[in-house]
Amino acid sequence: AELEERFADYTGARHAVALSSGTAALHLSLLALGVGPGDEVITTPITWPSTANVIVHAGATPVFVDVREDDLNIDPDRVREALTAQTKTLLPVDFAGQPCHYDALLELGLPIVEDAAHAVESVSHGRKVGSFADATCFSLYATKNVAAGEGGIVTTNDDAVAEAIRE
Repeated sequence: AELEERFADYTGARHAVALSSGTAALHLSLLALGVGPGDEVITTPITWPSTANVIVHAGATPVFVDVREDDLNIDPDRVREALTAQTKTLLPVDFAGQPCHYDALLELGLPIVEDAAHAVESVSHGRKVGSFADATCFSLYATKNVAAGEGGIVTTNDDAVAEAIRE
């Protein structure tokens, strides 16, 4: 409980939910947002396999969109081109701790599950990562910025998302 409270305070999010891994954080965030069979989730191919695997485990289809050459983060213009009626959510990755171009992604009006496994201390436009996506997923694995040997945390400002993940 103390970890969750302090992590929420640190990121500026209303809720933080501690879990067994960053992979569990991603998976439960998708489920909390209602992602399931027949849905598509747009993500990047430049990431750890868990990012795509959790989409499949939720019953949805991963749609890979290329990255921008200058920062290797998902390209919002290519995301826009890949949208279909089946697109349920976006799952961008803050590559090497660099926040994605969230202003452009948020304009698309879809829920965002942010893979911030390496971005605990990152800031975008004066706001800490973890405070603006529908769900932001952090990893506490031994090789991450903040390590606990294993574990994950989801931050969200949405009461329903936090409650669904806790359940």
